Amino acid sequence: MTNTGFYDPPIGRAHYRQFTAPDEWHDKIKLIIGRDGCNFIKATRRSGCSYIWHHRDTHIIEIWGPHDKVMKGERCVRNIAKKYLDP
Repeated sequence: MTNTGFYDPPIGRAHYRQFTAPDEWHDKIKLIIGRDGCNFIKATRRSGCSYIWHHRDTHIIEIWGPHDKVMKGERCVRNIAKKYLDP
C-alpha cells in the first residue's frame, strides 16, 4: 500500500483473486475507489488483505492477500459499492 496510485502487486507474496466490476459500477467507480484510493485502502485494511487494485481498461478488480482473507476483501469492496449504488 505504500505506492498509492501505482500498480505494484505483491506477486509471489500473496494469494490472488479477481472479479469484474458489474456494469452498473462503471459510472460510479471513482466514488467506489475513493479519493486517492481511500475506500480501497479501507477495504484492504479491514479485510486483512495486502493489495486491492482496479484496472480501468478491463474493469477487473484484483485482490491480493492471505488465502483466508481475499474473499473478505471482495466483500468489503462490494459493500463499499453498495453505499454508492443503493438509492
